[in-house]
Amino acid sequence: MFPFLGSALAESVSTVTEAATATEIATATEIATVTEAAAEEAAGPAISLSVVEKPFAKLAEAGWLQILVFAALLAVGILLLRKSKKKTRWTAKMLAHAAMSLALSFVLSYIKLISMGDGGSVTAGSMLPVMLFSVNYGTVPGLFVGFVYALLQLVQKNSAVGFLGYLLDYFLAFSALGLAGVAKRLPKQWGLYLGMLLAMLVRYACHTVSGIVIYHVNLWGSLLYNSYMVAEIVICMILGAMVGQRILKLMKET
Repeated sequence: MFPFLGSALAESVSTVTEAATATEIATATEIATVTEAAAEEAAGPAISLSVVEKPFAKLAEAGWLQILVFAALLAVGILLLRKSKKKTRWTAKMLAHAAMSLALSFVLSYIKLISMGDGGSVTAGSMLPVMLFSVNYGTVPGLFVGFVYALLQLVQKNSAVGFLGYLLDYFLAFSALGLAGVAKRLPKQWGLYLGMLLAMLVRYACHTVSGIVIYHVNLWGSLLYNSYMVAEIVICMILGAMVGQRILKLMKET
């Protein structure tokens, strides 16, 4: 009986020892991995370039069709610029207003009141400056400035999934802000508000279609998720009512 107990005890001690050894090896491996990662991070550049690289990482792996569509989008941007030059003379004043509008919209887009988990946020009226530029100078120049703003948003956030995501959630959605330029042909009393509402509703529609096509959410689910746009629309309409006409007057006078 005692030899049997001794043998069992020896086997138990051996099993515990092997388990402890395996745990020590695993811990040592994890420590080594963390140390190597820390060393690589320390040896890397002080400023990460992922902000610039990330938006175009998927494009580098895209097929010929996606690359051709992307090239077509760039061509559309160039055509919009050329057409806007024919219809409207791009003066130094107009270029300055475009630059200021883009800068203001870009800065305001960093002031996020509500952030959605899978992309999208309620900002401090970030769409308003680009839309006011469109109202003052017309639809075609506005579409071009909206296209440039889409590129800035792409570099800033890049929460798109696949090439259709880039198309719907960025290029089409933010270029649509130029549609506020229809207000230039409408009565001054209410044209500003109708133009802005049209532009923002088209952007809302782009994000909704993106939710259906890319994320495979049903219509009501996509409308519900992207309902943050309703708050964004309300904020822009209130700010537009408060300062819109005043800013448009300054654009014409300065």
